[in-house]
Amino acid sequence: MSIRWAAIVAALFLAFSGAARAQDRGFYLGAGAGQSKALEPVDCSEGFDLNFPFTCNSHNDTATGWKAFGGYQFSKYLAAEAGYFDLGKFKTSATGLFMGFGGSTVTTQFHPTGFNVDAVGTLPIGEGFGLLARIGLFHWTLKSEINVDTIAVSSSETTSGTNVDFGLGAKWDFARNVGARVEWQRFAKIGGGDTGKSDVDLISLSLLYRFN
Repeated sequence: MSIRWAAIVAALFLAFSGAARAQDRGFYLGAGAGQSKALEPVDCSEGFDLNFPFTCNSHNDTATGWKAFGGYQFSKYLAAEAGYFDLGKFKTSATGLFMGFGGSTVTTQFHPTGFNVDAVGTLPIGEGFGLLARIGLFHWTLKSEINVDTIAVSSSETTSGTNVDFGLGAKWDFARNVGARVEWQRFAKIGGGDTGKSDVDLISLSLLYRFN
């Protein structure tokens, strides 16, 4: 009897260990949203050459951002992940003399989006919980727009580039195939000579589904 029970316990242990290892591998998909913040103050004249006297009315350095991503978990410690991100729209407003039109309000808007590929490391700290760290590359596209209200003039330009992104976070797998993440992620040096450059942070809450 003791040998039989030992064999049953051993079989259950191996089955459980196999299931646990299976959960540490496989594909997953996810999406998240949160607040983005441009770390460099957005100047009223950035992005376009406003060669006229103006007064800055308002500017915002925060927006609502979101991301969608997919990846493959190689082990409970390491995954490769690719995704699309939209960091929201940052706007400024200025009033001044534009082409002889007094009291013109000039509004500029900056909208960064792009794709990233990251290595994501996990440090398990308990049943279903873990700490995250990521680093990788992202290709960004920055669309800049300008509008002048008095003469219905608008213009836009688009720039792009590739830089480094990295981040930290925590995860909770609250079901076998479903989990949640809270992350801080930095997208470095978005912009160019005409628009100015800024790091943009994204603090997000994400849900993900694992196919295993």
